Amino acid sequence: MVLAALAAGACAGSPALPTAPSSVLSRGAVPQLGAPAGDPLPAPTPTPLGATRFMAFGDSITFGTVSSFDGAFLFDTVPGTEYPTQLDNQLELAFAAQDFTVDNDGQPGETAVGAVSSGRFARQIALRRPQAVLLLEGINDLIGAGTSVGITVNALSQMVDVARVYNATVLIGTMFQTCVSHRPDGTVRDNASATIPAFNAAIRAMAAGRQNVHVVDIYGAFGNSCGPDGGVGLVGGDGLHPTPSGYSVMAGAFSNALRSVFAVRGSYQ
Repeated sequence: MVLAALAAGACAGSPALPTAPSSVLSRGAVPQLGAPAGDPLPAPTPTPLGATRFMAFGDSITFGTVSSFDGAFLFDTVPGTEYPTQLDNQLELAFAAQDFTVDNDGQPGETAVGAVSSGRFARQIALRRPQAVLLLEGINDLIGAGTSVGITVNALSQMVDVARVYNATVLIGTMFQTCVSHRPDGTVRDNASATIPAFNAAIRAMAAGRQNVHVVDIYGAFGNSCGPDGGVGLVGGDGLHPTPSGYSVMAGAFSNALRSVFAVRGSYQ
């Protein structure tokens, strides 16, 4: 006990945990009443997750593109703020005994139809062999390609089918509410904003009743992203790409879903 106390004194001021994108409950232990001073109980170990290998697949929103608020729509990435990176960090902090992989397979400009027809989704899942696919795609079909909701969701359904062939669980995200914005030249960019509710309803209908397919409510997590502030909290100036804070909200939504889907009950081997 004396040696332990001397060692503790020599190492006083343990380093703080790195700043996390979202809040994490304190993991410090509190001594029980009556316990000898200086003998705190060990920190509780959270029950581990039943999966650790994930593939995030989608377009520029998965890739991590952000936009400016000055009307110039200067697109760029802020390294470390992409939702797959933030999700990995959140899981590593919450389950320190486990090592997680969240591969970022976002490709800017891609459509859901294109991901299927090009074979990119099939190639990536064959390469990654994840335990779960985090799927968020289709907005480019609705905006640039002018593809119908039905055709877009059919492409998502085909990706789900491929994932299930590889025995991967699928967590498919709804689309947050995009916002109408104006380009620097004054032209309107509607971002398929009026189509989002129907798109999300079709995603839910497609996923309903399918084994190991779960809907992650990104739309609900964002809430009124086109409110009086123009969505500047979570959606960038182009009305389409999230801010780093928006990506943090996305990471939190997927993290909560993973904790629910892959909760381990009883002993863990």
